[in-house]
Amino acid sequence: MKTRLMFLVFLLLVVSFGLGLARQTQQGSNSCGFAVQGEPAHPTVTGPDDLVPLVYVVEQPDSPIEVVSVDLTGMWLSFANEQTTVKDCAKYEIRNRSDRTVQKSEIMLMLSTAGGAGGGSGALTSSSLAPGQTVEVKSCNGGGHGSAKDNYVRLLVYVRSVDLGECFYRPSVRIPRSLGVQPVLGVVALSVLVATFAGNNRQIGS
Repeated sequence: MKTRLMFLVFLLLVVSFGLGLARQTQQGSNSCGFAVQGEPAHPTVTGPDDLVPLVYVVEQPDSPIEVVSVDLTGMWLSFANEQTTVKDCAKYEIRNRSDRTVQKSEIMLMLSTAGGAGGGSGALTSSSLAPGQTVEVKSCNGGGHGSAKDNYVRLLVYVRSVDLGECFYRPSVRIPRSLGVQPVLGVVALSVLVATFAGNNRQIGS
């Protein structure tokens, strides 16, 4: 009887410790004190016909800000002999899907490759965004040269950071390995559809 009682006490302590740890983890995962609301959007992508299939909008279910649409009109990308040249130009519609006002946020367009090389440009919001509100942000000042193993490139779009006033939040970035890219996590990378291109020179976009 005594042994059974001691076992029950031990079991109760283990369960209590587990629940406390779970509570702690849940609080720590959202220490900024916001909650996301409703179902995530299904982003639309428009722009030059050759660029659109290269775009992957990263899943970020924990992000207070979500990307609703991407427009790459005015952007172009060329690649040959495992070298790339890009002129970034992107317009995004974003929405605050949280229950808190967002002061600022940054949306990233990242050129990601199979070899880990790449670059990107960010678009910053210029005003606060109330819960449920949408706004357009645009960035057309990026570009440069880089390398692309096997001429394999993808354009990854994601929310890099969210400023909630007294708290700065960086959403998770979910990139399936099946997309075939090596993310540059210093700027947080993105993902890709699978396609291979011949080594001949090619320019896409407008």
